[in-house]
Amino acid sequence: MVTMPRFTPLLVLVAALLHAMLVSPAVMAQDLPQVYITDPARLAAVRERVRAGDPSLQRAMDELILLAEASMDKPMISVVEKPKAPPSGDFNDYVSLSPYWWPDPSKPDGLPYIRRDGEINPERYEYDVDKLGTFGETVRWLGFAYYFTGEERYAREAVKRVRHFLLDPETRMNPRVQYGQFIPGRNEGRKYGIIETLRLRWVPDAISLLAESEAMTEEDLAGARQWFADYARWLDTSEFGVGEREGPNNHGTWCTAQTAYFALAGGDEELVRKMAALIPDRIAAQIEPDGRQPHELARTRAMDYSEFNLRGHTEMAVLAERVGIDLWSFETEDGRSLERAYAFLMPYLSGEKPWPYKQISDPKHDYYAQSLRRMAIATNDPVYEETVASLSDLTGAGRVYLDLIISLPEDFPKP
Repeated sequence: MVTMPRFTPLLVLVAALLHAMLVSPAVMAQDLPQVYITDPARLAAVRERVRAGDPSLQRAMDELILLAEASMDKPMISVVEKPKAPPSGDFNDYVSLSPYWWPDPSKPDGLPYIRRDGEINPERYEYDVDKLGTFGETVRWLGFAYYFTGEERYAREAVKRVRHFLLDPETRMNPRVQYGQFIPGRNEGRKYGIIETLRLRWVPDAISLLAESEAMTEEDLAGARQWFADYARWLDTSEFGVGEREGPNNHGTWCTAQTAYFALAGGDEELVRKMAALIPDRIAAQIEPDGRQPHELARTRAMDYSEFNLRGHTEMAVLAERVGIDLWSFETEDGRSLERAYAFLMPYLSGEKPWPYKQISDPKHDYYAQSLRRMAIATNDPVYEETVASLSDLTGAGRVYLDLIISLPEDFPKP
């Protein structure tokens, strides 16, 4: 066992007060948004700069508007739109095919399917995973676009989709993933399907930003938050949720972080604390003293998965901060920590060193930048920003995240 993270409500309060001193009176005078994996004071400060015409933010705003306008044109979708009911008989249940499983070419009917790690079977997109992704992306970009621009048409479209996908009895997704990542010829669903609801990251934040709009009613807001509370409870108590949370690799990390995120959005801070208490043992088990993550290095996209697991830890640390727990500085006696894991990984992320493990696809720099930025903010160390600066293809969503959503404090030391 390892020591528990220390509870630091006083330090969190002091940090919040110091940060508030850096925010302009115009921002302090308004209510800060109720967001969870986004810093509310910095988000409000960035919006003030956007509305004042700060030219340094124009590129990111242009990208955000492009994403929002594209979202306006996407079809209204629902998980009930599938040709066959799940085993429950309820079309409102989410169903997805496991991504790396393919028909066995040696069998006439292809059953049971066989695994090809890192290679996605296109049959997967016949089920609900793309619908979940489309909903998540659409509400995310429309919600943030509304917040920064104040344009009600973005809010109206986002709220319509929230009602359709989460609230309306005929079209809503049930708040559970009992039939995710099924494998033909092997099972009807697996705990690994839970990781697919990462496509709902940022949705509770975006929904909260829509609370300012004329389109979002109190009933809509309460209903959406209840959906996430119900899903967090299912994650915490179901056989699949418990099993996925106990996974030794990124699946366990992200199940824990998802549970905490959706619980916080649903108002259950005690469940957030329960998830935060699991992280020290997870860091001790996943990260070697030299910073390697063996479970992730064994994958065919080892760089992506190494960063992916750490990104889950950084978001969990943000959520833990919201309830007064410090996970950023946790370290085992033999030196296992988030900082040690990043110290191992950063020379490879930046291209300073050639990656010595498998990586069968191009690295996902837009995602890497998010977790590096969070580490920079948490540690106040510009070395992480130096690595961000070395990532050359940060366009589109990557630029929006860095300049608008996970922005640096104004007093951050220059790299």
